[in-house]
Amino acid sequence: MADVLTVVAKVRAAKGKGDALAALLKEQVAAVRQAEPGCLVYRPHRSIKDPDLFIFYEQYKDDAAFDAHRKAPHLAAYRERREREGLTEGAPEVEIYRSVTD
Repeated sequence: MADVLTVVAKVRAAKGKGDALAALLKEQVAAVRQAEPGCLVYRPHRSIKDPDLFIFYEQYKDDAAFDAHRKAPHLAAYRERREREGLTEGAPEVEIYRSVTD
């Protein structure tokens, strides 16, 4: 599984919007799990210390699976709703890693 891509992303909720963002993220997880067989892991986490800070831990079986995720209509809908409802502050920070071992 040396082609596995891991994505780690940080997202900050707008002040007072942490619970609303968490609810939207739960909906997004369900959509990804249902529609993306190439997504191995899609798991948002909420900071215990700072409840407005979220990180995503995602894994995709290969570049094609990650590309499918980035082009998925449910991801576009999530982003549009996140912006329309003002749920986040600043741009997400995204880092992409490739597995170096099987």
